[in-house]
Amino acid sequence: MDRREFFKRARAADITRGKNNRMFSGLTPYTGSWTANEVAHLLKRTMFGAKKADIDYFLTLSPDAAVDELLNTVAIPSQPVRDYGLIEDEFGVKWDDLGVAQGQTWVNDPNILSNPGVRPIINILRVSSLRKWWAGLIINQGRSIQEKMVLFWQHHFSVQQSEVENAQLLYRHHALLRSNVLGNFRDLVKQVTIDPAMLIHLNGYVNSKQAPDENYAREMQELFTVGRGNDSLYTENDVIAAARVLTGWRVNYNSIDSSFDAGAHDTGSKSFSAFYNNTVIAGSSDGNAELDALVNMIFSTTEASRFICRKLYRWFVYYNIDDAVEAEVITPMAAILQGNNYDIKPALSVLLKSEHFFDIINQACYIKSPFDMVVGTLREFNVSFPAYTDYTTGYALFNSLYVNTAQMQQELFQPPDVSGWPSYYQDPMFYELWVNSNSLPKRADFTNALVNDSVIDIRAFANYSSNPADPNQLINDVTALLLRYPLSGNSKNYIKSRFLLNNTTDDTIWTNAWNSNNNTLINVSLQEMFKFIMNLPEFHLC
Repeated sequence: MDRREFFKRARAADITRGKNNRMFSGLTPYTGSWTANEVAHLLKRTMFGAKKADIDYFLTLSPDAAVDELLNTVAIPSQPVRDYGLIEDEFGVKWDDLGVAQGQTWVNDPNILSNPGVRPIINILRVSSLRKWWAGLIINQGRSIQEKMVLFWQHHFSVQQSEVENAQLLYRHHALLRSNVLGNFRDLVKQVTIDPAMLIHLNGYVNSKQAPDENYAREMQELFTVGRGNDSLYTENDVIAAARVLTGWRVNYNSIDSSFDAGAHDTGSKSFSAFYNNTVIAGSSDGNAELDALVNMIFSTTEASRFICRKLYRWFVYYNIDDAVEAEVITPMAAILQGNNYDIKPALSVLLKSEHFFDIINQACYIKSPFDMVVGTLREFNVSFPAYTDYTTGYALFNSLYVNTAQMQQELFQPPDVSGWPSYYQDPMFYELWVNSNSLPKRADFTNALVNDSVIDIRAFANYSSNPADPNQLINDVTALLLRYPLSGNSKNYIKSRFLLNNTTDDTIWTNAWNSNNNTLINVSLQEMFKFIMNLPEFHLC
């Protein structure tokens, strides 16, 4: 039995015994307790990790104000820059990137001024700097949901670097997602449809009236808008008709944008099924007009709003959407989304402010993603990083974040397939897929290295405790900060005895060591204790 199922049964028993506990709570605004527990739950779901300073700050706000601040604090950052020097070709000859000087952005440079033989190498180096820049933004995130949402949209649209292979187009796609993190979903789908990176990723750039390519038209419906399910009844003919609507869009590499080729467009009328109210899109030579008609038709369905709400729910709350959640959460949330013309922020705000979001059955039931594991841990231990704009020293450090998370199965700009990361859609395992015989040792190696290499200041973290000289209080306080699932009394006593009391039951051993500032004993004890805690199964829950 998993943890969430255990709580469901326990709460059902409480209700039977007359206790007033919520179960299968809906979107009613949350009015319960507002303690470090609830704040940590909100922050760990909407950000990467929950720093003590952030917990203390949000405790001074109401739940509504806390969510508002997370949703309203969104900024557009400066662009990635060249961090590489001269480029050596296969013959050992060194060349320069003639289009961009070091420290300057390359995002508007089409990479055509350099020697043709080194252009692919320059492109690889630019993609690398793009990943470093993004990782730098994630580790330097403010008190905002922004970085979690940027990663959500990368998962949703799932453009892959290995398919696009062009740094400028990847940046343009990323910037489009970043500028619309909480904006209008319908408008975002329209823009992504003719975004150059997506045109390449799903073959839209070869879609023509002579040979309609159905790849994007299929995924547009199956993965991006209405999904597959009992209530999503689009047909194969709808895919064919949508592909015809989208014929003629092309990629301009030199100007780093897309354009419409009317000569390659199918100007015939396109007929759709009863799922789309038997809509007929009149043929024309205006590609934008037909695209507008297609997007408006898709978003006139109720299923378009429910589909994206389910994906947001799995990202922020829990993977299992049963009948109760569908009726009490997804359906009313979808109505809010439709009522707000498909603006994401109002619907997401209601979810994050709801009783359901804070219900205990939805706490500590989510296995940390690699970014939750890597960035969340570093942020919670208050590890200092350079500003994301620091390419001389920062980019190398940011690259280590990218490498570690990629090794743990979450690679920036490279979801494993067109559906995104399986942990958010692959039934029945979902989040459990993050942890396997390959990734679990890498997680342990990472957290052990943080301690062994003194990347984290364990003494400073211990001082977060209200009374670190008391081994009981110390363990209570540090586990409350690091673990979303509380340890049992027996587990805490084991940790205390083994790591702080030299396998005894004498609390004064630790108290005397701390008060006398016995650095050798304190540091060795804390090192082993924190390594042990971060290797517990509870540490992987969010």
